[in-house]
Amino acid sequence: MTFVIKGISCAGDILPCKMRSILPDQVRTEVHKFWKAFTSKSKAEFEEMYLPSATVFSSIVPRSESARLAVARRVRQFFDPKSTIQIDVGGIDVQLVNNIAIATYPFWFKGTHFKCRDGSPVEHQIPFGRGTQVFRLNDDGHLRILHEHFSSSETAQPGTTVEI
Repeated sequence: MTFVIKGISCAGDILPCKMRSILPDQVRTEVHKFWKAFTSKSKAEFEEMYLPSATVFSSIVPRSESARLAVARRVRQFFDPKSTIQIDVGGIDVQLVNNIAIATYPFWFKGTHFKCRDGSPVEHQIPFGRGTQVFRLNDDGHLRILHEHFSSSETAQPGTTVEI
């Protein structure tokens, strides 16, 4: 059975996706799922976290960019077997507005990737990071990231970057 409301289709669901409630704990679960996909270097799961039209403000890029571009860069940098990723996520606050959920949280990030040209390591350290991820239900009723903004409350230490 498929429901269509104003062009949004929700196959097989009793309630159309526009009318489903998003619960704060669902959003918190998605944030942890995002970081688990990132740290476990699961490319398919990581890419699946975003809506096709999603935008991202990364921690160092001065303008928004497509999530596809940000994901490709993160995969290239951090999903190599030699690269390392450590994350600690603080308390996740969730605001709900209709079918949109906004998750905000502090995080600590440390990672290393290796340059393709010469194999030298690049250290990434964000001791006091701030994350905002805006989620929306997709047509299948799954929460996906519509917009993301990561920043660091401190400038990079010598020899490191705050880029993710």
